[in-house]
Amino acid sequence: MTTRNYDILVWGATGFTGSRLVEYLALNAPAGTRVAIGGRNRSKIEAVRAKLAAKHPMAPISLASMDILIGDSQNAQDMHAIASQTRVVASTVGPYSIYGEQLVRACVEEVTDYCDITAEVPWVHDMNRELNDQAVRNNVHIVSLCGFDCIPADLGCLMLAQYSREHIQQPLLHVKGSIVGIRGGVSGGTMATLGNQLGIEARRLWKGVKAQMSGSSTPQSQPPNGKETNRAVVHYDQTLGRWQGFWVMSIINSMATKWAGRELNYGPGFSYAETMTARNVFMAIAQTLGFVYLAALMFFSATRNLLYMLRAIPRPGEGPSDKFMKSGFFSLHLEAFSETEVFYGKVSGSSDPGYSETIKYLGESALCLAFDRDESFRPGIYPPSVAIGNKLLDRLRNRGCQFDVARKIIPASHDSAKKVQ
Repeated sequence: MTTRNYDILVWGATGFTGSRLVEYLALNAPAGTRVAIGGRNRSKIEAVRAKLAAKHPMAPISLASMDILIGDSQNAQDMHAIASQTRVVASTVGPYSIYGEQLVRACVEEVTDYCDITAEVPWVHDMNRELNDQAVRNNVHIVSLCGFDCIPADLGCLMLAQYSREHIQQPLLHVKGSIVGIRGGVSGGTMATLGNQLGIEARRLWKGVKAQMSGSSTPQSQPPNGKETNRAVVHYDQTLGRWQGFWVMSIINSMATKWAGRELNYGPGFSYAETMTARNVFMAIAQTLGFVYLAALMFFSATRNLLYMLRAIPRPGEGPSDKFMKSGFFSLHLEAFSETEVFYGKVSGSSDPGYSETIKYLGESALCLAFDRDESFRPGIYPPSVAIGNKLLDRLRNRGCQFDVARKIIPASHDSAKKVQ
């Protein structure tokens, strides 16, 4: 790679998540890290830079001196000009199936590493099919899915698979995840991506929904110790002693973890299923129907626009307050099955998972690509566990993220203090 002007470019710096990623890097990147910020509108980017510089005048990475790069996400020439100037691009510009392709192509061709927070797994698969061979030849790492979807499930399963091989000497066959506690907000960008994803990928996603609802996404083979893994989405979890309902990210996380399981050979027919804890069976049914109802409203442009007009959902660029994000948390319980053993994992975070934790995940992914690259990295277009797995896992643990595994159920501080909300 030729000498570049910047170590990391934050693409989409004026968005709700992008501006906070700039702030995160200014406060947490190593001294001397060359960070640039980019987007489509110079005046808006300058305003964000000025606001952040005033908020953090003594930040280790000077916000006021960050260079600005301007371009159109759908203009191939612009994206090549931008990608050629930096070692790593961290993109927050979605929906990625609309605004991400030209930048990914440019990064592959300009030999620039890349990470993003898309949850559009079918789009990532498309990029993998079209560009993976070239990315491998160029030794480029294109790492998608670096947000709350899908880091906890993706790196959680990597952690469990390694434990199973090293301590049990058996392959990992299945992981059952349960969100046992969560509090967080949602931004307009996330809702816009959801609407777009439902429209473009409805058929493929509907197959995933049916599999989750029926329990057919989990293995049909006899589980160890008589444990039942082939469960419908609404069920009573004997291990946790709590009812489970549909979880909106389960389909995406299932696709991502199964992909990683194939690439990293977790075990034959490895599968992942995820649900959300409810107070009782009625709440489990209600939250499941609520997610389906919201998806139906977001699917049609007329009802989606009505939700915007009524301020029922935020518009792109809007999101929860800093105070609300600091009060957030999540806790993901993992139950893992090898051929003869059952063991457990816990992944948790102490702030809003969709924003504060996601920004941490993406920021550390970018820093990992910029400064930790070694022979363990796998070039190509892959989920984080496949591309940069253990290096990123180490970084996140050092930043206070819980990724633990043991033979017994692991309590997390959020479980007892803060229940599902």
